[in-house]
Amino acid sequence: MLKIQKKNRTAFTMLELIFVIIILGIVSSIGSEIIANIYKNYILQRATHRASLKTELATQQLANYLSYRIPGTTVARNPNTLTDNILLTDATSTTDKIHTVLEWIGSDNDSFSNKSVPGWSGFADIAASTQSILKTPGSNLVEAQTVISNLSNTGVNLDTIGTPNIAIFFRDLLYSKPAAGDVEYDVLTCMGLVSADTSCISTVHRSPSGTTNRDQTLSFVSGHATKKVLVEHYKLAWTAYAVVPFKPDGSAPCAVGESPCDLRLYYNYQPWNGTRLTSANYANIPFATLIKNVTTFKYAALGSTLRIKLCAQESIGDANISICKEKAVIL
Repeated sequence: MLKIQKKNRTAFTMLELIFVIIILGIVSSIGSEIIANIYKNYILQRATHRASLKTELATQQLANYLSYRIPGTTVARNPNTLTDNILLTDATSTTDKIHTVLEWIGSDNDSFSNKSVPGWSGFADIAASTQSILKTPGSNLVEAQTVISNLSNTGVNLDTIGTPNIAIFFRDLLYSKPAAGDVEYDVLTCMGLVSADTSCISTVHRSPSGTTNRDQTLSFVSGHATKKVLVEHYKLAWTAYAVVPFKPDGSAPCAVGESPCDLRLYYNYQPWNGTRLTSANYANIPFATLIKNVTTFKYAALGSTLRIKLCAQESIGDANISICKEKAVIL
């Protein structure tokens, strides 16, 4: 005879299930909040890192270019009216908020420091030089020609007479002016940056074939041969530079107080040869975008030191985070 054994089966009651569901809900809500906070912190940290990194890189790059500026050639300009220019000095730069375009002529440090024997030495043998030629011992001008040609995309040639030519600046920044004697260069009146007048700037080319020590001899371009005052130290320059806050759509420079902007670096143009930074020329002069989403670009001069401040923002969804960097550039 078969016996059927019954086993007691246990199960969760409805009340227990409700308690479990409630506990799981509490745990999941806490967990999701933790995950959400971790994600928010990650987004914030990533945006902070990106903004800090790109601002640091742009500020350092700008400082590198500015460290090789020719003394007395740094100009602040009004982006809305490029004919409104001031020389960057202690008196104006600390309070000026209108002239947000920064422009200067930079020395050719690339060919100067390219090799152990520099493209141009920066030293002149005054005893062997004249108002037509400059003897520069220790130079390797053929190397300078190669470097400058490559950097300018073959647009500037040290070997031939013509435009664009390469400018030369002597240490004392003096030139001879009829009936006035020796006077300092004036970047606002006679260097081509703001007008067609280039009377106080001299240009050079490598002396022609057959010249003794051709790789160490520069010839002055005719027309400026009697203007400069020769001294032992000089610098060569093949381009001017300009930093311009531009609208993100590229349509025009940012108006005073407008932000965010893209910060453009214009280069490979020669004001002393007639190519000036004008509203019509923005599309014709090469430029590189240093940094996007710039909210602040300020600079101030104090003696031989130029301070620059750059702030840029990074999006974190429904808000933006802004990071600022400052650099002091000593000439």
